[in-house]
Amino acid sequence: MLFRLLAVFYNALPVRWQRRILNRTQSRFLVGVVGLGVDPRGHVILARHRFGAPEWRFLGGFLSPRERLEDALAREVREETGIEIEVGPILEANQGYRWQRIELVYAYRPLGGTERLSEELVEVRAFDPADLPDVRADQRGIIERRAREAAVWASRQQKP
Repeated sequence: MLFRLLAVFYNALPVRWQRRILNRTQSRFLVGVVGLGVDPRGHVILARHRFGAPEWRFLGGFLSPRERLEDALAREVREETGIEIEVGPILEANQGYRWQRIELVYAYRPLGGTERLSEELVEVRAFDPADLPDVRADQRGIIERRAREAAVWASRQQKP
């Protein structure tokens, strides 16, 4: 009964007040997008970043307000590497690693551009999924589970 009364009261409020209530009562967290990139040979594209863990990891970053998820990943890869990409399907969604966030993992393939690394990156390389360097543990698992799926998607995109 109490919830029904609360619902009637809440629904009668203007939307701006409903949003204020939600903003103050619900947990907030970041939304990140990262990409399991694959080159034409099916190799996984990884980067070593200047900040954070020293292991190799995916390219990506955080979503800006009102930005489409796919656009955020394309922007992050372009800003960090100078490379234009085609964003593919979502491969996984998880709760992120060490931070309170939601992280969406997309497949992507490079389309072109001129590689120029931003100050955020030390190096970008493509690796055979069977011969990976020291990759962050959570992302190694994603590669093991999803690299083949990403490579199949990318190879289908290349055919006329």
